[in-house]
Amino acid sequence: MKKTPIRSLIKDTKAISEEFTSLPALSVVMIGFTLFILLIANVYSSYALKVSSLDKYQTADFISTKLTNPDCYFIKEGGLVDLLALKTPTSNAILNSMREQYKRSDFDFIIRVSWGSYSVDFPEDPVYNVGDRVAVSKDIGVYLNEAQTVPGKLTIILWSLK
Repeated sequence: MKKTPIRSLIKDTKAISEEFTSLPALSVVMIGFTLFILLIANVYSSYALKVSSLDKYQTADFISTKLTNPDCYFIKEGGLVDLLALKTPTSNAILNSMREQYKRSDFDFIIRVSWGSYSVDFPEDPVYNVGDRVAVSKDIGVYLNEAQTVPGKLTIILWSLK
């Protein structure tokens, strides 16, 4: 075995280039940067979805407050929902004009009055194949006829048209 002096190893100019030793470190940095960007995008997307859902809930609550107001055409004295007044063609026309106003803001809704094991939707032709819906319910008395008033719920089911 031939011994090489240590000095010749230190002064050896035939060494391998070290340019490629930084590639693993650079790839780790790039993977970390990519994961950070994906995390930020996911947080932003989640935030936008929550804000949109909150906006729908606030709109549905506003509609339910507006419709349970004593000045509403189907609310009787004492805050009862007059089911007979809701079933008239005039009521359907008023509700549809109200829905048209909200469609300009890209929202649509139906009213569901429920009591016991019964429920009735207004207008009577609800759309079933819509995406993300929100519902706001209020406990209210339901006036069925002269002899019968029962406890029930008025529910606003709202969805986005976008």
